[in-house]
Amino acid sequence: MSHVTPRERAARFVGALRLLHTKQDRGALAALRRGLSPATVMAAWPVVARLGGDIGQPGESVHVDIAALFATHPLESTARNFGDTCRAIATDDKGGLIDSHERRFRRLLAADSTADLSGQLRAWVRLAASKGVGVNYESLFADLWNWRWYADDIRVQWARAFWRSGEDAAPAASAPAPITEPSTPALP
Repeated sequence: MSHVTPRERAARFVGALRLLHTKQDRGALAALRRGLSPATVMAAWPVVARLGGDIGQPGESVHVDIAALFATHPLESTARNFGDTCRAIATDDKGGLIDSHERRFRRLLAADSTADLSGQLRAWVRLAASKGVGVNYESLFADLWNWRWYADDIRVQWARAFWRSGEDAAPAASAPAPITEPSTPALP
């Protein structure tokens, strides 16, 4: 039996969602949007199951969450992770980060349960839709799939992308020159 990685699982499921969008299956997409609420999620279950996903409550089923978010805003991007997407949303016209969005991103990182995370993602995806920013749903699916085991690592990856920490902190042309020690002491 072969092992399916989260990335492969994400590619399959998001591919099925893309097909629904391409076919303009408005009824199925409307049913999937109902997956955002625990009170109406049952309407999304038949569609999620037909696409090969596991059904469950919002915040408990990655398939339901991703399907509902995709149906809400199907514009996709090639962002490395959701931190990149949040940065694109939070950046003002001058290239700085909007304070309220930065505070919202900190709350996203502080989500202590998948249900809380799901609610926060719903708000971020709606913001992305309002600003015309795409979401990399395959990457987000894989991150949500792995959240139970690697939440801290995923948070760090998202934070690095959002604040452009590490290698992406500044373009190479503006990086300061390294300070070097002389190899031999100067003679008096």
